[in-house]
Amino acid sequence: MRKVLLLVILGALALYYIPESRLWILDMSEPAWMPVVVWNTQEEMKQVGRDVVNHEVTMGQLPNRRNWEDWLDWRYPMEELKLDAWRSPYRLQVWADSIAIISYGPDRERNTEDDFQVATPRERRRGR
Repeated sequence: MRKVLLLVILGALALYYIPESRLWILDMSEPAWMPVVVWNTQEEMKQVGRDVVNHEVTMGQLPNRRNWEDWLDWRYPMEELKLDAWRSPYRLQVWADSIAIISYGPDRERNTEDDFQVATPRERRRGR
């Protein structure tokens, strides 16, 4: 256990005192911390999805997709609640039976392999 603690301390010191080592250490440790970041982002996306569906139930309509970022600003006054882990705003996709909150992932580019989404079913209205 002491050896592991010593390695962690040496790694932290290297990050702090040797700027060139930061990228190398971050790259080497990415498999350990990236799943945690993705999981946390997905949990936030689930909450945003629930809030969108609740908005539809209470207001009778979904947030306007053209003004999606305005809705995020209105619903989440704190900046970090409307952005994914890579500081990009969440996106909204709507289907007849569900909605999806989308993150473009670490590369921040649409339609790449690191994109992910969290779907939330919409409540069915009677008479539709």
